[in-house]
Amino acid sequence: MKLVELTEYSFDSKKTGQPFQPFYFSMTPGDVVSISADSADDALNFLMSLATLIRPLQGDYRYKGSMLDFSNYRNLLDIKKNIGFITSHSALISNLTVRENLLLMNAYFTNSFSGQLDLRTQELCKLFSLQEKLELRPAALTAHEYRFAVTIRELAKIPEMLLMEYPEKYIGIATLETLNTVFSDMLGENVCFVFLSEYRHFIETFSKRKLVISKGTLQEINEGSEGPGVGGSEGG
Repeated sequence: MKLVELTEYSFDSKKTGQPFQPFYFSMTPGDVVSISADSADDALNFLMSLATLIRPLQGDYRYKGSMLDFSNYRNLLDIKKNIGFITSHSALISNLTVRENLLLMNAYFTNSFSGQLDLRTQELCKLFSLQEKLELRPAALTAHEYRFAVTIRELAKIPEMLLMEYPEKYIGIATLETLNTVFSDMLGENVCFVFLSEYRHFIETFSKRKLVISKGTLQEINEGSEGPGVGGSEGG
């Protein structure tokens, strides 16, 4: 089954000032898609659309075969908890500590922050050297620490779809290299991964499909594919 399927989809292009040409895009578990774009804003909008953060101008969004209803944000909450979103638009809740931000998903269901961080989250905190920062509010963190905390929160979700914008800039190349094992393990769990990057080593290590966004249009360049994943109508 396809995890996500966007049909005749369109939203505004920052590059052209016009709506995107309606496109078809789909992913099955385990797909890894790298993005190349003439506009970072358009690439970010595409990631935001996959994250259900942008209401489309037209088209259908199906998640595991079910049509999404954008008429009320509450309709999308169950989907959002399955999506890791690590971009310049990702944010922590300012009046909560780092620990409380990391417990937020669990607190949503239990209505309590009393739980302990799970082992996966604790290991990520060690990896990013944030163990001593957990009781601080976001304003007390350095810019790097803030981005690390966001990254931990999103990875700890164990998302079904992970979306990242320039990971080499967001968390730094050195840290990104240390995360290769984490990413490899996640992809081994059939997570869909879509990212925008200029770091060739990261692209070559993980990318299985290549998406080009140019002048308000999307085109997939994917040698060896059984059929197009992007176009004006449904592919293969």
